[in-house]
Amino acid sequence: MAIDVKSLTQIISDFRKLQSKDSVSPESLGAILQRIADLLATAGTSDTVTAIQTLLNGFKAAGQAVCSIEQGAADRNNILANIKAVDLGNGSIATASNNLFIKQATTERAGAMRAQQVVDLNNARNRIAEILPLLEKIQAKLGMTDGTKGLYNTAQIAVAVVNGTLRIYGAQQLIADGYVPYLFRHTRKRNQWGDKLVIEAGGASKKYCDKRKGWNLYGSVHSVKISGSTLSFSTNPKTEQTTVAIGYSTSPDALVTVHTRRDGTPSIGWGRSTISLLDPKNPKKHRMIRLRFAVGLAKKMLPGRSLITTANLASSLAEFSIIYNPNTKQWTFGK
Repeated sequence: MAIDVKSLTQIISDFRKLQSKDSVSPESLGAILQRIADLLATAGTSDTVTAIQTLLNGFKAAGQAVCSIEQGAADRNNILANIKAVDLGNGSIATASNNLFIKQATTERAGAMRAQQVVDLNNARNRIAEILPLLEKIQAKLGMTDGTKGLYNTAQIAVAVVNGTLRIYGAQQLIADGYVPYLFRHTRKRNQWGDKLVIEAGGASKKYCDKRKGWNLYGSVHSVKISGSTLSFSTNPKTEQTTVAIGYSTSPDALVTVHTRRDGTPSIGWGRSTISLLDPKNPKKHRMIRLRFAVGLAKKMLPGRSLITTANLASSLAEFSIIYNPNTKQWTFGK
């Protein structure tokens, strides 16, 4: 480090004040020289001076260092900042007010959210808050609740024939979540309005609902049951499928009722149609018949509350058939 010149000058001044010839003695001169030697001992080497100079040059090359930063005036698009910095070369302080700090975000780069974007997000949140109650009402009416489990066809289920009975796969989680099975037939259907006639516009009476062709509900929530993975069907008469079952059967005979027409022809009812078991070309022989059924799962809805369709389902339709063998005159399950 550099020598303290003020101290050296003071020593020289004290030496000059000695006036008498006896004032200068080896002792006094030695004391002055010792003070000079002690002062010289405090001076650094040339290596120290070089290191200090290198450090100073580094400070000068670095320029300024930020002392403090705080948010500046409000702006709708950018973030402004008040910045205080020090010059590392000479120690001077510089300030910058409302300096552009973070630019607004665009589709090309990240950045600050603009005020209008906040307005848009708040509007979107308010609209969603208004829509959600309506959506929940619609889902409750259709039996579509519990998030994605209420969306049609989200859960894939399948039916297989195992040792003459039907087994269903993929339905266990839905059953655990409170969903129940419904049975559908692929038929033409036209339900009655009931005991009263419905008067349409123009005064015309209407005893039946509109015609429907496709997958139509058979019975009600009481018509089919899943035990483990086995499907069984209500043994109630066809006219009492909307009431609690007196029992369940895994036999296909629970799904079909054979009756005899007045002309003696054995037949079955299938929606709006009547299917004869006899071969039209040879009335003395029976014919093979295949009837299409399917099972799907939805929220439990009691009979008569609303029309249950495949749109209510929380699963896919698992299709199967019952087949009439003309040789054995028996019904079996098939695919």
